[in-house]
Amino acid sequence: MSSLATRRQSIAVDEVVLYLATAVALASAVLAAGWASGSAGVGFVGAALVSLGVWVSWHTRLWRRNKRVLLGLLLGLLSAGSLQALISWEIATGVGRLYVAQADIGLHLALRMSVALVGFSFLLFVREMLPFSLVPGLALFGLAGGRGVEAVAFGGFLIFLPSALISVGQAMMLSGVPANWRSAESPRAIARWRWRHWLTISLLIATILLVGAAIHFPAYAYGRQYYWHLATMDFGGRGLGNVSRDRGSAELGRSYSVGRGPIVPAERPVFSFEGTPSGLWRGEVYDHYLGTAWRSSDDSPLPLPVRDGALTVRGFPPAPSEESLRTHTVRAETDLQMILYSPGQIQRAILPGAVSRSLPQGVYVDKFGCVFAPGGALSAGARYQIVSYPLEATPMSPREAGAPSPSALDESYLRIPLGARRAADLARRVAANASTPTDKMAALVTYLQQNYAYTLNPPAVPFGEDAAEYFLFQSRRGYCDLFATTLAIMGRGVGIPTRFVTGYAGGRYDPESGRHVMRESDAHAWVEAYISPYGWVSIDPAPAGDVPPIPPLQRTLLSLRFFSQDRPALIITLVVMFGAALVLVVMLRRRARAGRGLLSPEGNDPATIVLRAYARLSRILGRTGRPRPPAQTPLEYLRALECRSERTSGRVGPLPLAVLAPIRSLTEMFVVARYGHRPVDADAAQIALERLEEARLALRKVS
Repeated sequence: MSSLATRRQSIAVDEVVLYLATAVALASAVLAAGWASGSAGVGFVGAALVSLGVWVSWHTRLWRRNKRVLLGLLLGLLSAGSLQALISWEIATGVGRLYVAQADIGLHLALRMSVALVGFSFLLFVREMLPFSLVPGLALFGLAGGRGVEAVAFGGFLIFLPSALISVGQAMMLSGVPANWRSAESPRAIARWRWRHWLTISLLIATILLVGAAIHFPAYAYGRQYYWHLATMDFGGRGLGNVSRDRGSAELGRSYSVGRGPIVPAERPVFSFEGTPSGLWRGEVYDHYLGTAWRSSDDSPLPLPVRDGALTVRGFPPAPSEESLRTHTVRAETDLQMILYSPGQIQRAILPGAVSRSLPQGVYVDKFGCVFAPGGALSAGARYQIVSYPLEATPMSPREAGAPSPSALDESYLRIPLGARRAADLARRVAANASTPTDKMAALVTYLQQNYAYTLNPPAVPFGEDAAEYFLFQSRRGYCDLFATTLAIMGRGVGIPTRFVTGYAGGRYDPESGRHVMRESDAHAWVEAYISPYGWVSIDPAPAGDVPPIPPLQRTLLSLRFFSQDRPALIITLVVMFGAALVLVVMLRRRARAGRGLLSPEGNDPATIVLRAYARLSRILGRTGRPRPPAQTPLEYLRALECRSERTSGRVGPLPLAVLAPIRSLTEMFVVARYGHRPVDADAAQIALERLEEARLALRKVS
């Protein structure tokens, strides 16, 4: 075989390796994005379509350019449309477990990018394009990793990384073929060059994998002993953002941001209740701490059958005794999201027929015992009855006392982000002398209340900072969400399962109606800790006492800030309208200056009056569709107007002699005043103003 044939055969083999490695890398990325988002079917279909696209690109790389571009566009659009249709169908029907788009923007973008990558894979008929196609594939792991099924994302990346490196190495080698192989004198020299290249690529891949392992596994082992979530990979489990819709039932993208800065609580009533006064009214519970926000990890709420308006919550710890049950009648004082607030763990609820029939999807209960109806609402005046028992330090029944601790069932109650490691270390020092979980939590609450200030006017947590650590070691002041977040993280640091709870606290008794009223200013956050043998116990770490009022000016500024935060679309629209108006004003001023370009300095002398009269005439003519170009002299402009009056073609009609006469007279007076050497007297200025008025009235009749 000749040297030229050997070179051609080697290039063909290397191109096959290049396309094959690229196909494996892109397929692993699309598979990981779909599967990590909750649907293995979408992942496998997307991987198959990407592989098909790369094969079609390799097969058509030698075709005529127009033909292969047309075929690639057609097949790419069909394949991308098919994958998007599958994603939409699974979201609509709930066959898979895809994340709802509003639940996690990262996974939503990953699915969108997977669709785009499928279409783009049919257009890789130029080999220099293949390394660039790996960039969106790498972005898919950045969007899906840590949010969906982490084991899938991690395994897919272990396939993607070496395949991508092989693809890049092959592209680099093929790009150097003309310069390096042209001087080769024998096939043996070509083979030696190729083997050196492959040896370099292999060493590079091995080095990257070893460095990654050296970084990951020690951090994994170190983080596991403290349950630091973001420092570990939860093999076999699901990661953050675990919010999906199960069989089309409910969209549960629930999260709560903490450390947002000053607040302005309103005094508008939210709901009122009749029954035994209760301090803490439970609404929503979160167990995943993300550093600046809490998120609920329950993606499979249980539907509650509504029989004659009555709901019975099963599968949760029953009340310690019948005497501990409390019954309250709740009335919505304003339109509310359909969340059943209760002073403890709900056991039963009774909804009026009008309320139960108006719920669009039904009523659900999550693993924390919170009852809600996605998309539902309680209108002002609606009532419901709730039966619950308070989460207090009351010993459980023997059956419940023997149940396993939640820490043995779900590690999420003990996980701490790596950014909050100093908070965990501080908790161990504070509770070092406490022996029981109750004493440890009491020591932590006492420490927070004695060393940190409660205020509604704290600084916002800076971007990139952990809320608990910023509160503990820098700002040292905040309101209930920061106190509760910090206590939850410190409790986890000493091995006590905790979760974050939002709702309402306190309330005011209204003697006229005989009801307790909860207002927006009563919104509150606290902690539920699992303390054996009591079970889940509510703990409020916020210090008691009056909160200093916010000054009126600052209160107004904060109200404007929150108004803009709650209505971003309106603010953007107003900003765009203001910008457009500003641009319009600038354009009009420039046009006005262009008309005044021939004016002399301001003054009231006769010559200046003549100049202003002509400038005014120029602006009037411009508004009638006869503008004066900047490069045109006044006399040239006059001749153009006279010629236009002779030729009737154009967008505007000709000027009659009754209009041209005062224009001609004023133009001649302007030339004399601007360029002549004779002084202009007051009579000439008065005549110029009269000619201006004659031209203005005549032009009004013409237009």
